[in-house]
Amino acid sequence: MKNLKSAVYPVLQRARYAGFISLFEKAKSAPMQPDGVLMFATSKGRLGGNLLAIKNYIEKNNLPFKITAITSENRPDDKALAALMAESKFIIVDDYEPLVYVLKLRDGQHLIQVWHAMGAFKRFGYGRQSAEKNSLTHKNYTEAICSSEEVAPIYAEAFGISQDKIIPVGSPRTDLFFDEAYVASAKERLYEKEPRLRGKKICLFAPTFRGDNVNDAAYPAQFFDAEKFAQTLGEDWAVIIKMHPFVKEKVAIPQSVADRVFDFGDEREINDILFITDVLVTDYSSVIFENAIIGNAAVLYAPDLAEYDNGRGFYYDYSAYACGDVVGSFDALAPAVLSATADNPKMEEFKKRFVSLCDGKSSERFVEGILK
Repeated sequence: MKNLKSAVYPVLQRARYAGFISLFEKAKSAPMQPDGVLMFATSKGRLGGNLLAIKNYIEKNNLPFKITAITSENRPDDKALAALMAESKFIIVDDYEPLVYVLKLRDGQHLIQVWHAMGAFKRFGYGRQSAEKNSLTHKNYTEAICSSEEVAPIYAEAFGISQDKIIPVGSPRTDLFFDEAYVASAKERLYEKEPRLRGKKICLFAPTFRGDNVNDAAYPAQFFDAEKFAQTLGEDWAVIIKMHPFVKEKVAIPQSVADRVFDFGDEREINDILFITDVLVTDYSSVIFENAIIGNAAVLYAPDLAEYDNGRGFYYDYSAYACGDVVGSFDALAPAVLSATADNPKMEEFKKRFVSLCDGKSSERFVEGILK
């Protein structure tokens, strides 16, 4: 029964979008625009991340590409969308987009995945044991990018494509980390938002959620005591709490430490908070990659490591992601933060393995190496 379901899986995928496939095939009769770039991101209400970084680079440098951006907010009807897709030489996505996987691309057309995450942490795509290997998903990419040479084979496996289609260019959205004016502006905005952060060493507590999805996402309250943590760190420190957006229940902040523990759950960009951070505390979040590029120390706090690893799994031994200490108990957390430093061999090895090409020139490499 399982083999039968697997065999018909691609048939069902095509059947679901049969009408759109027909519109796309008809639209192929129109000429393909050699400078046409369609950025397609329907899981979001606006363009962001790698797509926005590439778009900004092209426009800033007046490069000869005609960009059309489609999000969930401005998606046209199927006929108009099919025409856009058929006429664009480049279709660029940054997430799971089921509509494009059923399409037979034109000769010379490119479907490029600029995946929103970087590095290789939790297993994704066909790297997961539960993935339906006979699916069409991801498999028609002509190119996909990654953040370092080392993770290229992992991305090839995750997308079900040959490794020669994986182009290590870095992560275009991290180019912003090297924009001194932007970094200074982000820092000042956060200090104005909470003036009591000025002059403090800052620990950012940013764990990921537990659960399967947004409906049951939570963070175990017994894992973290804000009052005890802040008091152990001392008066020189401030703590910023940034829970995953899926987690709706806030961490309790007692009045005794309310002058140096702050909930920044309303901040859209965790990367902006990293600019004022000294030590990041997280567990299984890919924010460790951005944090390493920016140059902060990190502590991995994983009291439920065995349980979490058995569920989804990692590409490397968990200790390889540490960039510093891995702690399994709350009592060991504050001491690890106090002794954490970004200047250590683990951090240098980590950056080399996972984010070696995130140097402020990723958008340039993408344009020069793929679009041109």
